[in-house]
Order: sequence, then structure tokens, then C-alpha cells
Amino acid sequence: MVTQGPWLGRDGFVAETAVQFDRVNASIARLEREAEKARQTIAEMAEEANRARRFQAFEDTLKNSREYKLTELQRGFRDLKARLDAIEGEKSTFVGLTYKSFESIDKKLAELSSLQAQVERSEQNVRRNAILVFAAAVVAVFVVGAQLIA
Repeated sequence: MVTQGPWLGRDGFVAETAVQFDRVNASIARLEREAEKARQTIAEMAEEANRARRFQAFEDTLKNSREYKLTELQRGFRDLKARLDAIEGEKSTFVGLTYKSFESIDKKLAELSSLQAQVERSEQNVRRNAILVFAAAVVAVFVVGAQLIA
């Protein structure tokens, strides 16, 4: 290293300029790192925004699905009620009816079914008795006819 001569001033300027360039390069590198961090942060924020948008769309889909199902259920109930009203007829006619529920009608039908079974058994007994009486009459006619012939 040379300590004397005209280049000594120039070396100081070059050294100072080199230090300033190093500082500028360090600042640029630091700014590039900060810019990269900022890009990463922006990318993360964009991904989070996309995720939030997808989640919101999913929630909207679920909400619409629930509303559609409820609407369908309400429509089904209205249709069922209309059919039941058509089957039952005018509501004012119920005031004078004895049987106002399906349960009471079912009980009455069970009673009538048992009565019908008893009537059918009675009819069978009457037919059997009629056949027996007719058979007895036929036997009596043969017995009386056989006694008359003999």
C-alpha cells in the first residue's frame, strides 16, 4: 500500500464511494427483502381473501339449500292440507258429526266389523239349521212313505 502521492486523495474518494455503494447495495438488498416479504404478505392476504370468498359462497349455497328445502316442505304441507281438506269436506259439517277424528271412526268401524262377523255367523247357523230341517223333513217323508207302502 502506498501512503504518499497524488493518488492518495483519489483513493480516499474511491474508498468513500465504495463504502457508499456498499451501503446503497445493502439498502437495495434490504428493500428487496422487504419487497419480497410484502409480496408474500400480499399473496397470503389474497389467498385468505379467496378462502373467505369461497367460504362465503359455500355458506350462501347452504343457506339457499336450507331455504329451498324449507320451501319444498312448506309446499308439501300445503298440498297435504289441501288434499285432507278436500277429503274431509266442508268444516261446518263437522259440527253435527258424532265422529270427529280418525280414531273415533276407526273404533266405530271395528265395532261394526265385529257386528258384521256375528251376523255372518248367524246367517251360516240359519243356513245349517235350514238344511238340517229340510233333511229331517226329507227323512220323515221317506219314513212315512215307507210305512205307507209297507
